Amino acid sequence: MTTKIDTNLGELISNFYEHFLMMYGDEELASVATAAAINDILGQATARTHEAAA
Repeated sequence: MTTKIDTNLGELISNFYEHFLMMYGDEELASVATAAAINDILGQATARTHEAAA
C-alpha cells in the first residue's frame, strides 16, 4: 500500500532541517543530517524504479 503525502521537496527539506536542528542544536550538523536523509530517500526511490524496470 502506498501513502500519498501532498508536499514538495522544498518543504520536505525544510521540515527535516528544522527537526535535525532541534535534535542536534547545531546548524552545520543539521544541514549534513538533512542532506543524508534526503539522499537516502531519493536513493530508495531510484532503487524502486530500477527494480520495477527489471
